[in-house]
Amino acid sequence: MQRLLTTLLLLGLASITHAAATATLDRTHINALDTLTLTLEVDDRVDQRPDLSALEQDFRILGSKRTLISSHSSAGREVRTRWQITLRPRANGPLTIPPLHLAEQITPALPLVVSDISPAVSGRPGTAAFFDTLSDRRDVYAEGQLLYTARLFHLDPLPESAIIQPPSARDADVREIGERRQYEGDYRGDPYLITEQQYAIFPHRPGPLTVEGARLQLPPQGEHSVIELQGEPLDVEVLAPAYQSSNGHWLPAQRLTLEESWNPPPSLQPGDRLQREITLTVTGVPVTLLPALMPTDVDGLYIEVESVDLTESMSPFGLVSTRREMISIEPLGTGTFTLPPVDLHWWDVDLDRGRHAALPSHPFTVSAPPLVEGEEALDTPDPAPAQASDNRLLIGLLTLVAVISSLGWLYTSARLRRYRVSNSALKLEEEKRRRRKLLQTNERAERNTFQALAIACQQNNAGLAKVRLIEWGQNFWPDQGIDSLEAICDAACNQTLDVLILDLEQHLHDSADLWRGDLLLQSIDTLRQRRQQQDAAPHNPELAQAS
Repeated sequence: MQRLLTTLLLLGLASITHAAATATLDRTHINALDTLTLTLEVDDRVDQRPDLSALEQDFRILGSKRTLISSHSSAGREVRTRWQITLRPRANGPLTIPPLHLAEQITPALPLVVSDISPAVSGRPGTAAFFDTLSDRRDVYAEGQLLYTARLFHLDPLPESAIIQPPSARDADVREIGERRQYEGDYRGDPYLITEQQYAIFPHRPGPLTVEGARLQLPPQGEHSVIELQGEPLDVEVLAPAYQSSNGHWLPAQRLTLEESWNPPPSLQPGDRLQREITLTVTGVPVTLLPALMPTDVDGLYIEVESVDLTESMSPFGLVSTRREMISIEPLGTGTFTLPPVDLHWWDVDLDRGRHAALPSHPFTVSAPPLVEGEEALDTPDPAPAQASDNRLLIGLLTLVAVISSLGWLYTSARLRRYRVSNSALKLEEEKRRRRKLLQTNERAERNTFQALAIACQQNNAGLAKVRLIEWGQNFWPDQGIDSLEAICDAACNQTLDVLILDLEQHLHDSADLWRGDLLLQSIDTLRQRRQQQDAAPHNPELAQAS
């Protein structure tokens, strides 16, 4: 008997030790477009995330949140752990939330009914209306840019009251890029009207990120009180910053330029004020992340940032942010001063490596003002009048002075003319050197962008090839203002390239994975070789005659 009582007592203590786990749903009847919340709760503190793999067969897990609930009573302190999981069903009909393991306990199964909706509003590909979404990458750095394109395929024109809600994500900013486009296309051979909108998404924290798809809201039609479509969610990995400068700046950008306007006068004196303008332009980073540029703590100089102009604009590459600083500089004494260089480190997300942009230091000299003679010399009384006998000598001296002055003027004029000719030649030579340097820089940039385009074509990456092709066109035709594939076609005037670019755009809209880049790369290489032959023709008579 005593042994039996001991066994019952141990079983009771075991039941108290293991926390009881419960599971509840906020709703038991939903339609295929709705989401629901599953709440798991256990009477204990649990840090380990529950195993949710059993849900993935019938549900899409959109997010989860853990909450600790603490309460105090006469019996002591009690702690409960609550998990809230947001789910969306993958299928229609009766479903079951399967038992889940939580704190060495198993939660009960829960029934759920998912109502079917009309195929016209279900958003499935091939129906009357559905979303097709694209992104330029599957992982993005924190504070970096993710380009998200939502394309709505629909058979009938959208009513004026139709609303397209942008995608959403926790701890991320979402901005529209450009205007909404409407054009005709097809999906698997069937004609559709296509409404396209591009967005830029900037996540703030590292870790997994779920981007909820764009949503279409239509007015009531027929038996449906509300018609709503939503694109498929996108799972993205947000990477931690790969590098931070000594000032704590982190700029994950696609491109960055640093420019200045600095034209000091040839002679400076104390009290003169100088103006300097610095402009930073970054693609793929919000303007709020751009750092201050001009250091103001320089010995012997009073430096004041008079104005800071922050602007944002949209481009085919996403968000373009510009920071423009107007700086006033006043030397506090005489001597030689130096404006320190402006150094800026940033991370190139396309090359996935750190890069550096800088403005050089600027020395300048401030000289003392010239001494001013006293006014006594100006007030010296005229000499006594000369005698009549000295008038001839005075006239002779004045005549000699006039002749010497004329000869001096002629000499100075000749020297000045020779100086102007020499200075003009120097300026012309300097302009030639500047143009040669600019040409060499442009040629290097063209070679680098062509190599990047070749890699994208060899990898058959249609999205990256489009970006690289525009970058190459900007360096191959620097005076054409290339900003799109259409501009490349206009600049090239090549029918073969037109067909290949049209094929690239068609694959980007329909099946980017099936695109092959060898023909496009061959056509671009032919253009480059033709340009090289034309450039070499004036220096090679035989080649010029052959061409």
